Amino acid sequence: MGSGPRLSRSQWYDAALAAGALAISVSVLTTIPSWDPGPVAGLLVLVHVTPIALRRRAPRAAFAVSVGAGVVYLAAGWPMVGLGIAALVMTYSLAAYSARVDSVVGLVAIEVGLTLEALFAKGRPQFDTLVGNLVILAAAWFLGDGARGRREDALSEQQRLARQAVSDERLRIARELHDVVAHSMSVIAVQAGTGRMVIDDDPEHARRALTSIEETSKQALNEMRRLLGVLRADAPHGAALAPVPTLDDLDRLVAYAVEGGTPVDVSVDGDRGMAPAGIELAAYRLLQEALTNVRRHAAGAPARVHVSFQPAELVVEVENPLVDGHAAIDPGGHGLLGMRERVSLYGGTFEAGPRPDGTFRVSARIPYETHAG
Repeated sequence: MGSGPRLSRSQWYDAALAAGALAISVSVLTTIPSWDPGPVAGLLVLVHVTPIALRRRAPRAAFAVSVGAGVVYLAAGWPMVGLGIAALVMTYSLAAYSARVDSVVGLVAIEVGLTLEALFAKGRPQFDTLVGNLVILAAAWFLGDGARGRREDALSEQQRLARQAVSDERLRIARELHDVVAHSMSVIAVQAGTGRMVIDDDPEHARRALTSIEETSKQALNEMRRLLGVLRADAPHGAALAPVPTLDDLDRLVAYAVEGGTPVDVSVDGDRGMAPAGIELAAYRLLQEALTNVRRHAAGAPARVHVSFQPAELVVEVENPLVDGHAAIDPGGHGLLGMRERVSLYGGTFEAGPRPDGTFRVSARIPYETHAG
């Protein structure tokens, strides 16, 4: 049975902050004899404070609604005391979660509004109070603007690391494809030698050897084109090339996951003979990364692995129950980038995410025939 969308931790925090600010504002205002807690005044205070709950998701709209309600409230002649908390929070939030030009406009608007209210209000203007309020609002803006700058710097660094991770993963793919191509060329050489020796005495055997050479060379050509597409000029020289795994090594991969505390149920169907070696390598690496994520983020949870060799594509799925509502993968992590990169290299489709039944699934569909040229 599915459940509705859950509030994030920050959304719960903002809702609690709005509730707390409302309680404090009402508590302060009710102690002022000149404040008439009628329905209109109460509604305006409510509209002024509650947009705090939306300060991250819609900072500009929340700021406009909050300030608009505050302007109407002050124009009615009710006391300003008690409304300062919401004004400070909304000014900080506008600077922290929107573009600088928008937050500057908002700061100017609220400070001009306070100045006009002080100049045209009944009674003698309280310039010392006005100056203090303007300075405090400016300080809140500077704090929010600083928080926005730090967050943008962190995001920029994260993007740089993500680009580096993609580059590293492509280099790793290129090295492994090198082994795939080298193996294919070895097969071609052996079959060519065999065909040359038996072409006179056993033409049928020679014909089979030529057929094998044709199929293998096509695969090798496709792998070479992919290899050229992912190689980087700054690749380190002399990098060691590890043996290339295939789905023959799936049992060993599963055994390693089980030893790490992840029970794994495996099912394989279809005719494996149709899958090229490069696609098997991509599928193996995807399974390896997905099972590693299960072990890392959902320790002890069982995983289900399904591999299906279909007539035109290879389908790979890894599924596990969510642990405490958390996915078995970091949506912004480098492992996800690597899996998506491998699948897209072969023109396939990749998906990873939670499902309504309370599980998390990683799935890929990799076609055997791609647009190689």
